[in-house]
Amino acid sequence: MMEEYQSEWGELSQVIEEHINFMTERYLETGKVSRSIVTKIGFFPYAECLGKVLIDKDWNRLNNLIYQENCFRSLCSLTNGDTHYWAFLDMLDALAVGNMKTLDLLVPHKTEQVTHIYPAYRPATDMLIGLWRKDGSVLDYAVPRAKKFVSGKRPQWDRATVAYLLAIYDKNPEEAGVQLELLCKGAMRADFDADTDKLLFVPAHGLYQLAACLWDEKLFRQLPMPNHKIFSKEYAIWRNTQKVQSKLFAEYPEPRINQVLKNPELEMSEQN
Repeated sequence: MMEEYQSEWGELSQVIEEHINFMTERYLETGKVSRSIVTKIGFFPYAECLGKVLIDKDWNRLNNLIYQENCFRSLCSLTNGDTHYWAFLDMLDALAVGNMKTLDLLVPHKTEQVTHIYPAYRPATDMLIGLWRKDGSVLDYAVPRAKKFVSGKRPQWDRATVAYLLAIYDKNPEEAGVQLELLCKGAMRADFDADTDKLLFVPAHGLYQLAACLWDEKLFRQLPMPNHKIFSKEYAIWRNTQKVQSKLFAEYPEPRINQVLKNPELEMSEQN
């Protein structure tokens, strides 16, 4: 099998093969895809692949790589815990790559009184619920709380994320552009992963795609892209000028693993 990976993945083939073998063995032991995902080797080797794929500027491959990572993390979020508010960044990553099936499973249908959560995720998720579900009653609740959060003393990326969602609600592309750039600057100073998020901040691409989904084309075209190294303008242009069909970056010999990653409901329904 190594030859097959070698021809497709070149220098990345060994790390991908190790992951695929590990996942397959774990799945055969546990019978559940979600139980096969353990820290480090169980997760897809996203960090090892990202730099190489970015250098190649193969945007389809990049999209598939982010998609695979998003499928993994979303499956963990969907099969663990009693709230999806923790998964706010997974929601944005799903938007970035067009993983709409998973996004719809992640975004709650109504607001929840969650505690013990990263402070920005509460107002940000409330805003996303209202915007994505087009629910005016949620927005009536979320908008004043979001404004209060933005005027507080939280770190820059926290405030900019929520302020961007308010600008989406206000249909204000200029303000949204300002906040998206502040968000990228703030992410560089925040506790994000230097090997992944500080190479390409996928949540910023997710927020950009949110505008593409919710605004008409004329308004979306007025939204400036961030001038920042962790936002890829070339990828964003590709994403909005191609008919994007996300596929797994690397498939598994056990078909069930591929099926559950692409359609987490297959395992969620069993757990319920």
